Amino acid sequence: MGIKKPFEISLEVNDSCNYSCEFCFGKNSVDKRIDLSREQAKKVIEKIAAEGIERIRFTGGEPLLWPHLQEIISFAKQQGLFTSLNTNGSLFSKESAKELAPVLDDVLVSFHALNDKSEQQLCGQKGLFDKKISAIKDLANQGVFVRASTILSGQNISALEEFNKTLENLPVSQWVLLRPIPNSNDLNPISCTKIAEAVEKLVAINKNRKNDEFHLIENALPFCCANPENVSKVALGGIREDGHSSLFINSSLEIKPSYFLNRELGSALETPIKEAWESPFMQKMHALEFIAEQCHDCKYVMQCMAGSRFSALRVNKSLYALDPLASSEKFIRQ
Repeated sequence: MGIKKPFEISLEVNDSCNYSCEFCFGKNSVDKRIDLSREQAKKVIEKIAAEGIERIRFTGGEPLLWPHLQEIISFAKQQGLFTSLNTNGSLFSKESAKELAPVLDDVLVSFHALNDKSEQQLCGQKGLFDKKISAIKDLANQGVFVRASTILSGQNISALEEFNKTLENLPVSQWVLLRPIPNSNDLNPISCTKIAEAVEKLVAINKNRKNDEFHLIENALPFCCANPENVSKVALGGIREDGHSSLFINSSLEIKPSYFLNRELGSALETPIKEAWESPFMQKMHALEFIAEQCHDCKYVMQCMAGSRFSALRVNKSLYALDPLASSEKFIRQ
């Protein structure tokens, strides 16, 4: 796709979490808990900076369970990196928000429920919703660019307008929507019918917003899961998934195309990131060789990128298969 190096590296500092979200792929794939050491993290960060990559995203698990977070994000900032953090937001205090704010450029807070009761039902935790709200306010008050992410579960799609109103009353700079990913508990966590409902609602919500303020479905979604023209208005496409713009380093220091796609590209302490990025597997991924035959002539393929290659592999057993949400036969190819 012409990108010479990853736009961003996601670094999994730990793989444990205080939540147990029913839709989370992580809780179904991790058998033993692994934390990076501070020394490992510093070596990886030095390597990222030395190879000219400008952005790092700290993720988990829940990164705030990792004891070295403030020190290591500060270290990344000293290396000149743009720093981002993915978190459920429940473990922040006013003090930790104040400590982290000067070294954080961007925070993505998971916002999958509208109150404590629904968060308990969906995420398995009770009594932490108000802490999440406080964290959003505290971080924003410290000048951090705060984003919120919401999983498009059936329940959340039904309440999408209410989510929009709630987040408009919070100091959130951007709202990100996420398609649920197949996991070991549920290979079909969302239907095309529900996605189509979400798309129509998002088109309506975005109607009076500026283009650069649109709320978008950020992870890979086949545009033919609903009316492709409308999906293209509210879905970012496949650029953020399967290694098209970033690489993932897990807490075992394995370089992978993404959090989901279990293809090891090398060791983070031994393999140059450029070498992993330009490996034969990734060259095929970037050239869109891993897509179904039905997708080749689609007018949206360069944006959609045939949906999620991980989902195709997980459900339909091949990287060359259709994304399980694809309905390409319903739409005329152009």
